[in-house]
Amino acid sequence: MSRRDCCLCDDAGAVITAAAEQGWCTWESINVEQDKGLLLRYGMDVPVLVSEGEVLFKHRVTAEQLESALLEIADRGREAA
Repeated sequence: MSRRDCCLCDDAGAVITAAAEQGWCTWESINVEQDKGLLLRYGMDVPVLVSEGEVLFKHRVTAEQLESALLEIADRGREAA
């Protein structure tokens, strides 16, 4: 979740884009200002990275943190299979 003119959103987007380019994930940026429910839920509390309904990060994320979270999600998927 993001919003316009948000430098933290831009920073997080760059980290996530780099991970996606390496094949770690796919992603979609959703502007909370375009959805009243999301705006009420997240407001200025962005960026928020959500995977399968679970909030992974708010405000800041590093490449290392994202990689760790994605590996954990992949491990859970393998355990469930």
